[in-house]
Amino acid sequence: MALLLLTIFLLFFALASTCVNALVKNAKTASPSADVQVDQIIHTVKIHDYGLVSINDTLKLSSKDENGVLLQNFSIGFPFKYGVNLDYCFAYDASNPDGHFEVELDTGLGGQIGFYGVNVVFPGVNISNGESYNLTVIFVFSNLVSYEIGTFNLDFPMYPSLVQNASVCNVTAILPPDANCTDSTFHERGLIFNLTTLDHSQILKHTKSPLDSFSYEPAWLTFSIDEEPPLRVFSLINVHEIKREIKLDQWGGIQLLDSYYVTNRRPIMSNIRLLLPKDAYDVSARDEFGYISALLQEERWTITFKTALAKDEEGKFTLTYRLPWKKYVNQHNWRDYYLNFSFFEEVEWTIRKLEVSITLPEGAEFQSSKPLDPSSVKKGVFQETITFTFSNVTPFQDLDFNLTYGYLAFWASFYPTLWMGILVIVACAIALLWRAPRPPPVPIIPVPPEDLRSFVEAYEGKTKILLELESMEEKLRKGRIPRRQYKVRKKMLEGRLSTLSRDLTNLREKIRAAGGRYANIMKQIEVAETMLEGAETEIRRIETLYRRGEISKGAYGRLLEEYHRRRERAKITIDEVLLRFREEIR
Repeated sequence: MALLLLTIFLLFFALASTCVNALVKNAKTASPSADVQVDQIIHTVKIHDYGLVSINDTLKLSSKDENGVLLQNFSIGFPFKYGVNLDYCFAYDASNPDGHFEVELDTGLGGQIGFYGVNVVFPGVNISNGESYNLTVIFVFSNLVSYEIGTFNLDFPMYPSLVQNASVCNVTAILPPDANCTDSTFHERGLIFNLTTLDHSQILKHTKSPLDSFSYEPAWLTFSIDEEPPLRVFSLINVHEIKREIKLDQWGGIQLLDSYYVTNRRPIMSNIRLLLPKDAYDVSARDEFGYISALLQEERWTITFKTALAKDEEGKFTLTYRLPWKKYVNQHNWRDYYLNFSFFEEVEWTIRKLEVSITLPEGAEFQSSKPLDPSSVKKGVFQETITFTFSNVTPFQDLDFNLTYGYLAFWASFYPTLWMGILVIVACAIALLWRAPRPPPVPIIPVPPEDLRSFVEAYEGKTKILLELESMEEKLRKGRIPRRQYKVRKKMLEGRLSTLSRDLTNLREKIRAAGGRYANIMKQIEVAETMLEGAETEIRRIETLYRRGEISKGAYGRLLEEYHRRRERAKITIDEVLLRFREEIR
């Protein structure tokens, strides 16, 4: 009986704790609808360059209770289908944009199905009777803008979704510069709206009064842009990954390498505009096939691809440049240094993955970083590399940071002293060897002309057999030669080829034994043969990939041209060696 009573008591205690926690949680979630009313909402939808969309909801809140209310959290959301496009969300007191509140994502909205909700948690805001409080919540979306037959389409939530009614909601849609609205939900539903222009951007305004709770209003808007010069091009891209490598050297230099991995979402993209750190110089750009153009235009760098990216085609390129030391690094005392920098510049897109690595000067020691701690610190023999990793980076996030490291000045002279010591040791060794007795010169063994003639004739015979085999395979594919005749002829040619290869191997060893000059010549021809064989193998590989549709036509053409050039260089090297031997025979 005692054991049974103890078990019942424990079960009752556990259930009571669960109920209390649930009541506290529900009270916290339900407090806004119960105690707070929404007097006004300013719902601003803005389309940024490269297709990023931000929605700014500024709400005027007041108390329903005559005694006032202590606001601890507030819920706001939108139709659930836009949840997959949400990249970033933050909230703040409208009078203090720098003081961000905690935001809980994907919390639902009042238990209703079909909504994506966020919960803004306050440190405790007291709204007295007759007073109001202004709250700003900003959502950042990607992939809401698409391109179709000359026009851009925006799919967005017309109104914010709340758990309570709002007295009035003022909707504002801001288009990109030089864009013209051609159609929208406002036109389709016959809604009253105002169309104005400010700084070359069209602005659509609409008022909804009142706005019912749990408003579910997906909307659309189409616009076009005259992209003929001198107007700019409105691009759509997805940025999968950017890697930034910052290297500080002991001689007062800052070197950067930025690697980009993007996908074009328009029919064609020939260039991309980037913002680099201030005072960047010695800027150069490369893609998978070599250097590409990088020009500074209106404080941004225009990177032009050798081959334009088609729709849904991925592109990779890198930027290398340098920065002035005094602009970004400060010395606090005889040992401590501060690097004031930004993980990345403000861009008009979402970076799915951003990885920033900072390599300190040799002999430097990492101390601290603000406001974030690094994800890893790799310590080498003389150098340390600090790495930071981010996900879904948007232009609304503050990426400035300060990094502190310790460094002693004598490390700057470490390598000069080391090299000077090595040079002294090498000079002493040369002096000792110079004074030592010299061995008699190695006699040069002349190569008989018959061996050179045999090598040239055997090599030319091997080349003819290979060409004939290639021609027979082509005829067999086209049905110009019977398969039986092909097999008989191929077996005979392969037998002759085996004999010639054996003879060439023996002749190579005889010629190589004649001295350093002939050994170098044999090495040249062997390297050329390896290059020729590798180029032909790659040509067959990319032809197979192209037939399967695994590479684009543009990439196939570029790769095929490159491997043909390699094959021709190898053939020229072999021909030059054979020509040199013919001249010696004469």
